[in-house]
Amino acid sequence: MTNSGIWLAILISSALIFIARIIGYSLPNSILAKDRLQRITTLIPIVLLAALVGAQSMVKDGEVVIDHRLAGLVAGAIALRLRGSFLVVLVVAGLTGALVYNLI
Repeated sequence: MTNSGIWLAILISSALIFIARIIGYSLPNSILAKDRLQRITTLIPIVLLAALVGAQSMVKDGEVVIDHRLAGLVAGAIALRLRGSFLVVLVVAGLTGALVYNLI
């Protein structure tokens, strides 16, 4: 994708998001207060962040690869599951990624 194509995609998506926000503000509270809509809107940021993490850790030059980034992500997830602090999770993920990168 060319540089101008990327900027065009950014501008179009920004306009669509702006329009969606305007529409959201104009909806009545009876629609916004529904339980199903509340559950869906709660999960949207989590899904977007998970997609971003997956894309950044497993995609290189448009292809899916398994390398040191995925090893660091898995080690960080394990440290997070073991209730490590944020700093511990970052150090474990960084060290694991660096070790795998240097060993491969």
